[in-house]
Amino acid sequence: MTPVNDLIAFIRARLAEDEQIALGASPGPWHPDEEHDEVLAVDDVTVAEGFALSGRQLRATVEHIARHDPARVLREIEGKRRLLNGLVPLMAGPALLRPLALVYADHPDYRPEWAYQ
Repeated sequence: MTPVNDLIAFIRARLAEDEQIALGASPGPWHPDEEHDEVLAVDDVTVAEGFALSGRQLRATVEHIARHDPARVLREIEGKRRLLNGLVPLMAGPALLRPLALVYADHPDYRPEWAYQ
């Protein structure tokens, strides 16, 4: 494989992993409860309890979790796949793909050469 193909394969594999996790999670959209200390699924079942050092941080944590519900993640994956499919025919090198891979910089298969120089 070429370096560009390796990077494309890496991104597609991470998107597939994200998709499987989102599909297995409680359905979205998620939302904070009235006290903003729990995240509730579409059927009002608690998906997560927020824990933080302050009330402000607790509310922000709960909002963050709710904002990244499985429905949003699936839309984001679809958008990234469409972007990737549109970019691939235009590319001569990996530069355009690095921003998509950056999200997965903590993954064990992420390569240092994919980081911004």
